[in-house]
Amino acid sequence: MSSTLSILRLAPALALVLAVGCGGGDKPGAPAKNPSEEGKVAAAPTPGPAAGGAADAGDKVKVVAGKDPLDDRYVLTVEPPADLAVGAQGVVKVTVVPKAPWHMNLDYPTSLAVTAPKDVTLPKAEQRKDDAVKIDDNGAEFGVAFTPASAGDKSFTGTFKFAVCQEDACAPVTEDIEFRVAVK
Repeated sequence: MSSTLSILRLAPALALVLAVGCGGGDKPGAPAKNPSEEGKVAAAPTPGPAAGGAADAGDKVKVVAGKDPLDDRYVLTVEPPADLAVGAQGVVKVTVVPKAPWHMNLDYPTSLAVTAPKDVTLPKAEQRKDDAVKIDDNGAEFGVAFTPASAGDKSFTGTFKFAVCQEDACAPVTEDIEFRVAVK
């Protein structure tokens, strides 16, 4: 019984030695702890712009947030005809080409919606993936047919929605587009 009593007397001293020896005290070179913060747990850092701007959307997919002026995921081009005669049909080519390692997400509901001036007829103002001239892993191309009823510069606006992916991230994109066509 006396050995049990001796162990019980040594228990507090043993706990103190273990706490100090196992990191319970401040480590050399570490900032001193503020007593008011004792027992608080630091929050885990959240990904921000320094982490590539990606927001975690689950275990398998990362969504790249926002439009970045230094975006290097794809090239978007809009090619209107050089000039067009009144009453003649023209076609504007809208193309997106992902840059490596990105590719087109063929499961995304890709679409192109274009608004024309009042004196221009658009046979199909809203196009879906099935309306694309070409769509595959390497890019997407849409042709926007239109017929002007009067001469002058015609300004068009639109919204192109698509997504590009790489091995561990997908990026849905909404691009506002604008273009002009000179009609003679």
